[in-house]
Amino acid sequence: MSANEPPKKPPEETKVLNLGKFAPNQPEPPSPPPDPSGESQTLFFRRAASETADPGGPGVVAPKAGNAIPAKELLGAVAYCYAKGVYSSSEIEDRMLRDPKLRAATHDEIPNAQAIRRFRRLNREAIQQTLEKWYRRLRKSKPTTAVMPGARPPEPSPLPPGPATAPASENTAMFVKREASERLDKAAFIDNMEAD
Repeated sequence: MSANEPPKKPPEETKVLNLGKFAPNQPEPPSPPPDPSGESQTLFFRRAASETADPGGPGVVAPKAGNAIPAKELLGAVAYCYAKGVYSSSEIEDRMLRDPKLRAATHDEIPNAQAIRRFRRLNREAIQQTLEKWYRRLRKSKPTTAVMPGARPPEPSPLPPGPATAPASENTAMFVKREASERLDKAAFIDNMEAD
């Protein structure tokens, strides 16, 4: 870049978040379809958050000040943002402010970044459970092995069998827990960096 050229602008935002679907007073999400792979992400997170927040779950609390979004909907919105790779509470606030449907439904009472951070700290277990449901769904929808058409099955190994490995369900459970926990840790780390 020469001295006469203006600085390049950062690329436009590519992650479109439909946060308006988490607005208060939305109809309850329907029960999961027989084939959940066709269900939209926003609908999935609304339903998963609703299931997590039901009695018997970890309990969900939303900060009251400047927040017209009920706890259950905020749980879905925050977990959805983390799953989409939006971790910063400031960026989540900004995305909510840019969503005209959500702003209209809340009369511009969008939680600020501090309230979103507090919500994450108060509801870590509920966010973790909601994210785990998402990663469990992703794991179920992806085949574990791929076979090319016309390919022959692999030859048996001449080596003696190795130690027993964990069953697939244990691997899935470990993956799901790790992925959800990493998203929450990343959000906390980014918020801590912004606070410094």
